[in-house]
Amino acid sequence: MIHQLVYYSRNTVSDSDRAMLTNMREILSVSQRNNSRDGITGFLIFDKTFFIQILEGERAQVTETYNRIARDSRHSTATIINVRDVPGRLFPNWTMGGAMRTPEVQEVYLRHGFGGALQPNRLKSDQVVSLALDLQAFEVSRRQEQKLAS
Repeated sequence: MIHQLVYYSRNTVSDSDRAMLTNMREILSVSQRNNSRDGITGFLIFDKTFFIQILEGERAQVTETYNRIARDSRHSTATIINVRDVPGRLFPNWTMGGAMRTPEVQEVYLRHGFGGALQPNRLKSDQVVSLALDLQAFEVSRRQEQKLAS
């Protein structure tokens, strides 16, 4: 069994697109390094207002990772949506994948019924996981198309 934690927090970074993109890249880079070391996989959904993240791995490492994240000044009010044990990793190849909400991925959000702003306090962890899996599939497909085009 793998321990899975789903949480959300409020973004406290400047709302300019450039600052958000820079912030997302920095978070993903550091997360990938730390998570690789700690055996954590997962996915980060990011928009101008919220971070929503899935962490998976051994219980102690997931708890330690969440506690470290909760202290990060780039966000506030970290709130756990769900913690559970699952049969296996859903993001086994992603030490931390991520998707910033952009017009390019808006269709994925619409398929999940998210036309407007995300309201994570109303989300269930299964909705978050389903959205993250589809965003991951979109990113994998986009990367394959780019490889074929080059």
